[in-house]
Amino acid sequence: MSEKPDVKVALATFNERLMAGLIDYGIVFVAYIIGVILNAILTTVLNAIGLGFIGWLLGSLFYLLGTAAAIYIFIWMPYKNDGKTFGKKKQNIKIMFIEDEAKWSLRPVQDGDLIQIILRAIVGGIEATWIPVVIAWYFITNDNNRQRLADQLLKTVVVQCDPETGEPLRKPRVVAEKKKED
Repeated sequence: MSEKPDVKVALATFNERLMAGLIDYGIVFVAYIIGVILNAILTTVLNAIGLGFIGWLLGSLFYLLGTAAAIYIFIWMPYKNDGKTFGKKKQNIKIMFIEDEAKWSLRPVQDGDLIQIILRAIVGGIEATWIPVVIAWYFITNDNNRQRLADQLLKTVVVQCDPETGEPLRKPRVVAEKKKED
C-alpha cells in the first residue's frame, strides 16, 4: 500500500494495538456507564422531591466523567506518559513521532506535541466510532509501518517497547523472546 521506507524499530502488531484499544475504550465506556447510572439515580431521586433540574444538572456533571476519562486516557496520558495509555502500557507499546520522513527517524512524545496528540485523539476517535475496525485493520496490516489513518495524518507510529526501560525494541518481541530462550 505504501511506498515509504520501513521504520527501523519493532512496530506494534495489530493484535497489540487492538488489545490496547479495548482496554482504553473499555475504561472510557465504564466511566460513561457510571455517569449514566448516577445521572439516572440523581434525576429520579431529586425529581421525586421537586428538585428535578438540580438532579439533571448534577447527573450531567457525573455523565461528564466519561468525557473526562476519554480526555485523560487519549490525550493527557500519551502526552505526559511517553506516548503510553493504560492499554499501551499493558501491551508494552507506545506512540512515537516521525521526526525525519526521509530517514524515518523517530522521537518520543515531547512537551510541544500537545496539539498533535489532541488531533491524533480526534482522528482516532472518528476512526473508532465512525469507521469500522476492519478499515483500521486494513491500514495497519497493509502499510509498511503499520500506520492507521491517524498515524499517517499526524506522522506517528506505534512501536513495541521494552517493559523495563520503555525504549523501542530493535527487533520484534517474538524474535527477542526466542533469543532469550537460546
